[in-house]
Amino acid sequence: MIRINLLPYRTERRQNQILQHIAALLIVVSIAGLGVFAVDLLKTSELTALEDEFSSIRAQNDVLRIKIGKIKDLDKLRSDVERKLALVDQLQQGRFYSLLTLGGLADLIPENVWLSSISDTKGSLSIEGTGESNKAVANFMRALDESKLFTKVSLQTITRKKVENVPVRSFSLTLSPVVEPVTKSGDKGGGRK
Repeated sequence: MIRINLLPYRTERRQNQILQHIAALLIVVSIAGLGVFAVDLLKTSELTALEDEFSSIRAQNDVLRIKIGKIKDLDKLRSDVERKLALVDQLQQGRFYSLLTLGGLADLIPENVWLSSISDTKGSLSIEGTGESNKAVANFMRALDESKLFTKVSLQTITRKKVENVPVRSFSLTLSPVVEPVTKSGDKGGGRK
């Protein structure tokens, strides 16, 4: 009987299979390594793009922050200007308050009544004067009361007195002037145009 030794053939076949498996493993590992490298390269480029975008957004944010600061300064300046304009309006109203009050009084004084003093205390006028008679003082008070410029006309005192041997009535009144606010359009003559 002939004996055939198959051992070297099997060993050689196993070694070839092992080499094939090792080669396949190396190919798989190298493909996986290339895949990981490609993914890493892709993620690195995405990260670089995001960092560039972030720095661009940060630069835009800095520019906008400067603009917001300027806008806040403008808001502060606008409110300051509005406050000053309100103060000017208040001063204008006070200026024309006296003019309107004295003009109204001058129009209403009868010929037989003479005023000696007018004082303004917080929106209330105190008037002192003399009149030819009680009727003259009453006519003056009635004219003040009927006027649209004055309210709360009240006689405080009236006394008899002689001026150069002529009998007259010395009186004191209080009243409140009605002052219409000065509008922004200037239709009362005291506002800005």
